[in-house]
Amino acid sequence: MTYAMKNLAPEDTFSINMNDITGNTLVYMDPKRNEDISNIEYFINRIYASQGYQPVQKGRVIALRATDRDRLTSAFASALYLGKYDDMDNTNRFLNGMVKAGHSYEPIRGESVSFLYIGVSKTTYDHLITYTIRNRRIAGGFRANKPWGLVIPHEAKNPNWYFMMMENQLARCEEVMKEHPEEPLQALRSLYPMGVMMPPFMFDFSEEALVKNVFKQRLWERGAQGETREIVQNMFDAVRELDPEKWDFLKEYHGEHMTTQKRVMRKLRVRRPRLGELLDDKEKNQATDVLDLDVYKLLMNRLGKAPKTMWD
Repeated sequence: MTYAMKNLAPEDTFSINMNDITGNTLVYMDPKRNEDISNIEYFINRIYASQGYQPVQKGRVIALRATDRDRLTSAFASALYLGKYDDMDNTNRFLNGMVKAGHSYEPIRGESVSFLYIGVSKTTYDHLITYTIRNRRIAGGFRANKPWGLVIPHEAKNPNWYFMMMENQLARCEEVMKEHPEEPLQALRSLYPMGVMMPPFMFDFSEEALVKNVFKQRLWERGAQGETREIVQNMFDAVRELDPEKWDFLKEYHGEHMTTQKRVMRKLRVRRPRLGELLDDKEKNQATDVLDLDVYKLLMNRLGKAPKTMWD
């Protein structure tokens, strides 16, 4: 069965920006995959854009669709949750009435975002797959597919050396496939280097899981590896473009500063410092009027320093 694709205005047609994917000097994609990319682009328009969704690409991540269009579904759910039946299309109620008050995130738990990843390494795929709170995972992997290229780790001190090593290893794998056709691909995949590029894959995450788990742990807290942090930043930038107000608001209540604030409060509780201990010599010598101090800034600067991670 075939379906006619709705005619899209030029401004509504989605195009994959290959420069955002392969313009990174650490990403090497097999040129033979250009036709596959063209096909993916065509079907994104046919399946998503023609249905009114607005796919957004940021780097190597494409947000294909968000289910909470114009925040109306979460508005309806928030109204039911709070028993507000006279304005169930109030799209600010969840943010201003529930997030601010620290209430349940149920209204967005059922709302999800579908992400398509192109040009991402197996290592970062493995970091993302650890989130069992995902709604869906679609990945062909290497059971019946070959790598699409190579991705050099951000942490590599000599990228060219890594490229040559991985390129040679993949070339040797190709030789083995030709010399031993009886060997199944699912067995030969064990010979691939960890830095291979995964074929395009999809993850669906609920908006609650993105805020409380994925963005929090891989972006707003320290410790994520270079490429993983870059990809998760791409994910955040994509959803933020779909709804800047929602995601800026949620970041305000869950972002980097929240982790620092918790660290400050723990230190205050344990150390119980006096105000004089928090002032530096310059502030003391200038006889700074303590009544004019920016207390929040003082506490964050003196007590909010994050410990080093294994990647520092």
